Amino acid sequence: MQTSFQHMIIRPSDPRWMDFIQSYANANIFHHPAWIEMMAECYRYQAFILVVADENGSIQAGLPFHKVSSPLTGQRLVSLPFSDYCPPLYQDENARKELVKQLVLLTKEKNLHQLEVRWELPEHPDIRRTSKYVLHNLQLEPDPDRLAKKFKRTHLQNIHQAEERGVKVVIGDQLDQMKVYYSLQLETRKRHGVPCQPWGYFKLIWERIVVPGLGFLLLAKTDDEYVAGMVYLAWGKTLIAKYAASREDSFNLRPNNLLFWEGMRWGCQHGYEIFDMGRTEIENKGLRTFKSRWNAVEQPLYYSNISSNPQKSSESRIEPTLHYVIEHSPLWVCRLSGELLYRHFG
Repeated sequence: MQTSFQHMIIRPSDPRWMDFIQSYANANIFHHPAWIEMMAECYRYQAFILVVADENGSIQAGLPFHKVSSPLTGQRLVSLPFSDYCPPLYQDENARKELVKQLVLLTKEKNLHQLEVRWELPEHPDIRRTSKYVLHNLQLEPDPDRLAKKFKRTHLQNIHQAEERGVKVVIGDQLDQMKVYYSLQLETRKRHGVPCQPWGYFKLIWERIVVPGLGFLLLAKTDDEYVAGMVYLAWGKTLIAKYAASREDSFNLRPNNLLFWEGMRWGCQHGYEIFDMGRTEIENKGLRTFKSRWNAVEQPLYYSNISSNPQKSSESRIEPTLHYVIEHSPLWVCRLSGELLYRHFG
């Protein structure tokens, strides 16, 4: 018998959504109400969940969204901005088909510039799929020493080298330590020629994610100087290495190797099954090799787009100029450009 579906728009705080995502092994922090609402608060986005329910009102499929309204990039729905991926959750194939149908209808009815799902949707005449990134996931084990035996020798040597050169890793337990991390992030983003996220964003990560136990901050230091840091997100079965930053003059100390290893050890000790190293551009062969040497499995990451009015993104025209300006300007330019522009490119 064919299931009768209804679709609904609910708030991220609706307890039915939390009940739904807790039953899925592939649900992660990006599905969590705390993450969705934090993004909405920081960047002034409208947040909602599109769900498909059965005749009894029980959720069978769902996907969170933010509405981005920008004079630079148009009016769009994104699942989710500044989140590497966010797979739709569904009970069965019929529920998935109904969810995809509702996504197409929503785009047409609202005459949206674009609806973007940061995952691979099934083939459909109105859906265009692109792949500019890959993901690297590592299967964790209860015993971190067994895990380490699968690393390439280079990483093991760099971990030992960091320890021998006096690098220590500490867990940040104060907001001031997140401010230290932000200064490292600012320096790193300038080095790469891209705007830095606003300080308010990392302050909210501290308040809405770290303090409630949905993530943590690791900092690497030598003597009394912090030289690198990493922000982790942790919920469900997946531990995500979301942000990494370091001082350029500390590269020879190999702090990032130690920060990754300490994050993995934490994940093993706290019962996590997957260590997510984040997305990497396909062209960035050096970073892909670095991640693969941890014995991480590389897989293509597809984004799916539905558009009722296709047009070239303003981002592609702005990006090269912005890259040059930031890379060759004082640090405040990197910070100010993020404060002014970041929300537009979610």
